[in-house]
Amino acid sequence: MWSRRLLQCGLLVALAQMPWMANAVAEPAPLVPVAVEPPAATTPSQPLAPPSQNQNVPGTFEAHVELANLLVHRSDSDFDGSAPKYNASGQSIGAVATVLKPKLSWRLGTDLHIYWESEVGLNYWSKNNPDQENPTAPDYFVVKQREIFAEGRAANGQLGYKVGYQYFSDPTALFLGHWIGLAQARTTVGLSGTATLFAGQMPDQTYEGLNITQNSFRRDSYVFGGRFDTELTPTLTLHAGLTDLYDTSVVGQTRWVASPSMRLELHGAKMSGFLDAIVQYGASQGSGQAGIDQTILAWAAQGHLQVPVGAVDLALNAMALSADDAHEGNNRSGGFLYSSKSSSATVVLTEDEHRNWYDQLDRRMARYQGGFWTHRAGLMVADAKATWRMSETFRPALIAGVSTVLNPDNALGNRLVGVEGAIDLGWHASEALAAHLLGGVLVPGGAAAALTNTMNLAAKEPIYTVEAALKTRF
Repeated sequence: MWSRRLLQCGLLVALAQMPWMANAVAEPAPLVPVAVEPPAATTPSQPLAPPSQNQNVPGTFEAHVELANLLVHRSDSDFDGSAPKYNASGQSIGAVATVLKPKLSWRLGTDLHIYWESEVGLNYWSKNNPDQENPTAPDYFVVKQREIFAEGRAANGQLGYKVGYQYFSDPTALFLGHWIGLAQARTTVGLSGTATLFAGQMPDQTYEGLNITQNSFRRDSYVFGGRFDTELTPTLTLHAGLTDLYDTSVVGQTRWVASPSMRLELHGAKMSGFLDAIVQYGASQGSGQAGIDQTILAWAAQGHLQVPVGAVDLALNAMALSADDAHEGNNRSGGFLYSSKSSSATVVLTEDEHRNWYDQLDRRMARYQGGFWTHRAGLMVADAKATWRMSETFRPALIAGVSTVLNPDNALGNRLVGVEGAIDLGWHASEALAAHLLGGVLVPGGAAAALTNTMNLAAKEPIYTVEAALKTRF
């Protein structure tokens, strides 16, 4: 027995001298600082993840984590204040919730990187039960596997690849901005250009079963295309791409879309921002009246500008999505297939920047199919956010926005969606800790009432919002 234990100890000592084991137990190198809130004007979905300062150390392992505790309260879910008798939950909505994002990264020099990111939550304190042992129970903890991919370089560094589940977007993120299974290959072009080809699948609406014998490529949604990124000048960058969608998830209504897009991005000493433009052309089989085919022809545009004015950081954003004509089901569909990923700072009109609560009007007013939202009435959102750097830690912000539809004929003759205002009190104690307290109001217009209310389509009562967030990152 003693000889066996001595042999085991000897093996452990020998293993500890191996280079890969020594790196695994050595004191970790300092991690790259991570900003608590990255700027809104960043280019979405670079083809490969940015390098870490530890990338040249063989066997480097990194662990990062984000934890957020959140509170939200809204005075109503729509703009009709009359309480129906069958609504046992009342008119107001709200919750306290926790979400955790663990991130693990393994690197083997510059040639191989394996990444995993999960999300535990959004778990509501009033619903999700940590004592629940049945994984099929409705109060069991919510766990989402967000990203699992491998990336690296081959052919003496000339070819880059990234394969697996990942967040990916077109250059504007207005059309495709999703977590999907995808394969990318890229290579450098000239001194500053990068050409990328990609192909992947989106989770479809057709349940095909767990066993491979119950799965096929017949009812799937495919995305594929290419993009080109290059520096035009030291301060001006071009991101251009062609994103294609082939969707067979709805039986008898196969649709395809080809979507060229571009983003012109400015990084100046006194200002930064970007301009987005994207067009969609395609066809949808049997989706019109009497089963006729429809031609898809739509567009979207977005502009963003960030300007420091003394101690105030001013961010301006405007976005427009094309509308369909007033004749539903004819041979043309003009509504833009929208990912709901805009750069707007509004909280209720568009996605909340602190946490996506999935209740924003740019989703609720639209029709959802196959991972995209379509506004038959079109949509325009313009907003401004002024952040005052009052001190190193205290940064209050004022948000104001307005939204309209582009075709009031598809919103019962109404054009105004609403006017939103909010005050966000932000404390940034360090790179790892931040807290926010937000209060706001949305004053709706007739278009929001017509497209959101379920009973009285003319009711236009305001919605008041209070939010709080405590965010930690490592």
